[in-house]
Amino acid sequence: MNVSPLSPTGSRDAPTPAPAKVLVVDDMNANLVAMKALLADDDLEVLLASSGAEALELLLVHDVALALLDVQMPTMDGYALAELMRGSERTRHVPIIFLTAGTQEARGTFRGYETGAVDFLHKPLDERVLRSKIQVFVELHLQRRTIADHAAQLARLARANALMLSALSHDLQEPLAALSLNAELVLQRSDAPAIRQAAQRQKAAAALLRRQVAHLISLAKAPGDGLKVEATLTDLAALVRERWQHGLGGSLPLAHGELTIEGDTLGHWDANLLATAVDQLLLQAEAHAHGAPLNMMVDGRARGAVGFRVSFDQPLHEAAAAHLLGSSLPWSELPPPVGAGLREPERIARAHGGSLVASTRARDGTSFELMLPRGDVALAA
Repeated sequence: MNVSPLSPTGSRDAPTPAPAKVLVVDDMNANLVAMKALLADDDLEVLLASSGAEALELLLVHDVALALLDVQMPTMDGYALAELMRGSERTRHVPIIFLTAGTQEARGTFRGYETGAVDFLHKPLDERVLRSKIQVFVELHLQRRTIADHAAQLARLARANALMLSALSHDLQEPLAALSLNAELVLQRSDAPAIRQAAQRQKAAAALLRRQVAHLISLAKAPGDGLKVEATLTDLAALVRERWQHGLGGSLPLAHGELTIEGDTLGHWDANLLATAVDQLLLQAEAHAHGAPLNMMVDGRARGAVGFRVSFDQPLHEAAAAHLLGSSLPWSELPPPVGAGLREPERIARAHGGSLVASTRARDGTSFELMLPRGDVALAA
């Protein structure tokens, strides 16, 4: 039968998979012997059962690619066995081909398909037809098995990645907190311009590291669920400026704020979804800034991603922090995950393969930061 599908990379050098298994059920021993001889192949293991009960025992142990069931058997016929197979989670998806020496009666055929048959063959069997049909189902089974193996491997990698990021975030909290605290102490106790400038740089570097770690943790989560992205070449800076100056979703434009643009701000994104995300971030910032000016920045200096950050000098009240950040006081040095108030812009970020992080601290104020991969623009570059 020679079933040897290509590996996922297109190479035929991948390890040979374990033989696929086909179950043959017939109450006539001579028929079982003949079927085993007919289907003999290095890539196929034939399991034989002389009754429905024996077949069920084999199905509890073996993962089969196909079941060939004789219709007319004592005690438990092929239809009854098929119904039991369809009622079990383990065997409900096993393809079934019914074999019968009876007449091609329409009622029996309908009953076979109602119990889950994929085909109905009449004896005497045509060897070429039977082997061809079996090969199709065996190949499908091997492909499904390969996909399942890859999915399990990806799940293991995702779990390992999440554990690594969790450990990373924990291990970085203490040194980042120390850096921030030392910088703050230097700023409070020194009047020397050079020393204060160095402390400011140290404080800014610690804040940048906190945000980058938070983005890594956010990226490790599942992608945006159910959002359809229709990406076109979009200028994030132009989109933010338009939402800021000409109104957010029909509301009045923001009265106070400053927009800074750095680098190349082009990327392949869904402009409508991003407009929604930017609207919500700006509206939340305006609502909780209590009149303080907003500092907005679109940062396109990185080759692979563009960021949008909106911040203000006021920390969030505890109730607002619980709504927007999903956390209550006190906060750790690393930004907590976003809460229900920022769930929609986070979904939009994930749908684009990006992330959204937020933070609030008494000494630093509050910030919401969106990070988006450029998509096809980065690939073209």
